[in-house]
Amino acid sequence: MGGALAGHRSAVHARRLDPDLDITVLAAEDELPYQRPPLSKGYLLGTVSSQRVRLRGAGEGYRLLAANPAIGLDLAQSSVLTSDGIQSFDLLIIATGAQPHRLEGFPPDQDVVYLRTVGDANLLKEALARIHHLTIVGGGFIGAEVAVSARRLGVEVTIVEQSAHLLSRAVGPGVSRLIEENLQRLGVELALESTTKLEAVNNRRLVRDGSREWLTDLVVVGVGVHPSTEWLGGALPLREDGGVAVNEFGFVDGFSQIAAAGDVASWHHPLYGRPLRFEHFEVAANQALHAAEALVSDKHIAYTDIPFGWSDQGELLVQILGVPSPGLAEEEESVDGGNMFLYRRDDRIEGAILVNAPEELTALRDRILSSLSS
Repeated sequence: MGGALAGHRSAVHARRLDPDLDITVLAAEDELPYQRPPLSKGYLLGTVSSQRVRLRGAGEGYRLLAANPAIGLDLAQSSVLTSDGIQSFDLLIIATGAQPHRLEGFPPDQDVVYLRTVGDANLLKEALARIHHLTIVGGGFIGAEVAVSARRLGVEVTIVEQSAHLLSRAVGPGVSRLIEENLQRLGVELALESTTKLEAVNNRRLVRDGSREWLTDLVVVGVGVHPSTEWLGGALPLREDGGVAVNEFGFVDGFSQIAAAGDVASWHHPLYGRPLRFEHFEVAANQALHAAEALVSDKHIAYTDIPFGWSDQGELLVQILGVPSPGLAEEEESVDGGNMFLYRRDDRIEGAILVNAPEELTALRDRILSSLSS
């Protein structure tokens, strides 16, 4: 269930494991499976085509029912209720991903975009070709990436963020500083510790921020996402982070015929000793393989990968390993050509962030694995 990366990858791997398996992928969008990372970067700039955004082998080796979102799960009948009817299953992988938080007072329309789908990206891409000023509400990774893309296209950009620093809920202050400095070098205006209100004025939007106000042509809202679990109706266990409760092998807690992977899954990680939920491309891809393996084969392999994600922000490449929680002590170590930040809990390195230091990635991953395993 789910037609994005995790759903596609789990279906493809299940086909490899059992060539005779009848596999159906139910997708909410009317699109072939595609990758989301380029949507805020190369796709907006026109350097990545729609064909290149599409996942390799999309729609091959399984039956894809597009534009067919799930609206309910009937465990007694082993079936998923969709907008087009009922789909029965013997085995089920939940990979419905996440959806953007909607901000009160910012309803999505032609002047307010929540960037999640390729349809959203198409609206934003068309708008960036004609507008003068863009306001981004939310100083997270998506906001920073869209800001860089917009500046490259010659659009003036203001980022509005409630916190004192960008990405304060995802990274430590040292990384925030580097990201802020990079954006300011590009000419992005930062309005920190700010709240906003929006009004319509003569085909434009008036943004009010405390004592200031300005006119903008378009607003992009990026204030985080939440797992797409509403359709479950309480049928499966959820954790405090909102994700479906999954054990280390990929099975949903209490079920041997249902697994979950990707943004929707709160997966118990043996090395961390606690459940974790990630919104990284590589994590979704790898968890999909484990979920398919758990359901289709006799191999139950615990997911012990060190989570990895990245953010390409023009001259800044941010690579994230493990769980670099902002609440942990941030230590900076010198590396050639870039920056490395470590995040420790009880003398164990739980996570790290590299800024413009990709050559350090492999050794750093091994270092974190060794620290967590000791």
